[in-house]
Amino acid sequence: MKKIIEYLLLLVVLVIFLYLARGKLEAFFYNQGNDYSGRALYKEAIESYGNALKINPQSWLAHMGLAEAYRDIQDYDKAADEYNKVLSIDPLCVKAYKSLAEMYSQKGNHAEALSVISRARNNTPNNPDVIQSSQECCYAFVVSTLNKSTELLLADKSTEAISLLKEALKSCPDFAVAQYTLGYYYFCVKDYDNAEASLKKTLLIDPQFHYAHKLLSQVYFKKGDFKKELSFAKDALALNNNDAAIYNDLGLALMHLERYAEAIAYLKKAVSLEPDNADYIYSLGSLYRDNKMFNQAISEYSKLIVLKNDYPNLYNDLADIYYALDNRAQAVLEYQKEARYCQQELRNNPDNPVLLNNYAHALNGIGESEKAREIINGVIDSYPRYRQAYLTLSKINEKMQNTDLALKALEKAKQLSTGEDFIDNEISRLDKQSLPKVKTYSEQKDVIYLKNGRHLQAKIIKEYPDKVVLEVWLGSSRGEVIFYRDAIERIEKNHGEQY
Repeated sequence: MKKIIEYLLLLVVLVIFLYLARGKLEAFFYNQGNDYSGRALYKEAIESYGNALKINPQSWLAHMGLAEAYRDIQDYDKAADEYNKVLSIDPLCVKAYKSLAEMYSQKGNHAEALSVISRARNNTPNNPDVIQSSQECCYAFVVSTLNKSTELLLADKSTEAISLLKEALKSCPDFAVAQYTLGYYYFCVKDYDNAEASLKKTLLIDPQFHYAHKLLSQVYFKKGDFKKELSFAKDALALNNNDAAIYNDLGLALMHLERYAEAIAYLKKAVSLEPDNADYIYSLGSLYRDNKMFNQAISEYSKLIVLKNDYPNLYNDLADIYYALDNRAQAVLEYQKEARYCQQELRNNPDNPVLLNNYAHALNGIGESEKAREIINGVIDSYPRYRQAYLTLSKINEKMQNTDLALKALEKAKQLSTGEDFIDNEISRLDKQSLPKVKTYSEQKDVIYLKNGRHLQAKIIKEYPDKVVLEVWLGSSRGEVIFYRDAIERIEKNHGEQY
């Protein structure tokens, strides 16, 4: 009996010893795995962590060590399995979430990375490490998407580029650069409403985003809302007062608002910042032209000829100025230069509506109006919403003395415009030209030749068989004079009738 008791006691002691030793043995293998990992002996580390897990399969530390070792030898599938085992044991283990998400992100598997982060945020809400990891994963995802979408845009696959970036922003909507880029893509395809919406989202995320203010001002310029363009351009200028493009945008907005004095200051500043920028010189020259400062306009256009003598429509603009200055010979020379330039460019691009429009304008200037009208009608058939073509057609019809058709073309151009007062001014000018000309008082006078050899000019207001009553003016005084017919040799009325 005594031996039985001693045996049982020995068995209990042995069990207790094995239990205590088991924990120490697990820790020994885990620490050994860490030591091997620290020395980049990953095969040995994996074996040691495995031994620890044989003792305790629920050791999240050993699973974590095993996951890291597999990741170091780029066995990502096994690493992911081990990270997920950690999380099944401890759903609050932030390190496992971060490491798993980072691994997926580095592999370019951004959807999986964001899925892991979503699980982490659900289980550990407001954890700063998880929030940081979420931002890092989104950043990697957005950067990758931006690169891919840019390649698509450069390959003329704008629809695919926009779709790809929109999908990324569903998961990561708070990246200002991505929202701005989407707005830029929309701007490139002339979808100005969606461009406006994306750029406004950009500014909600980052109100100091200089380029968003700048591009939004250009969106409003395209939409014809020059007051809003002016507002956002000024916001952009407040954030960067050395950007020549913003000064140019401000000048163009003010020019369309007919605030010429202010516009000149901004456009001169743009040219001073970038004196070799052909676009800014052209803007300044065009402003001088529209403000009827023709000598200054000619000076700027002359600078542009030296810098870029093939600038589109340059010679047409110069010709229009010389025509307004009544220098018809020089105007014709400039129109001829534009016509030759357009002919040359049209050999390579025969259907370009801008070139065709400029060519028609030049031809009309040199007197080939029939040919010009044929060309511009072809442009309108192909591009019925090309406003400039209707303006050119109006000029052609006016030169061909068809005022009604000129007015009709202007009305169509007005329908395609927003806030363009100059079209109303042109319509008003042509309306006045189309009215019947009212003769002046001197043109309304009749001539009465008397038998005594004298004659006088006066307006016949009444006629009788034996006399005529004339209206005469002396200075500002009006009076009536009667002449008897037996004293009159003949009467010549103002419309050329004689009797």
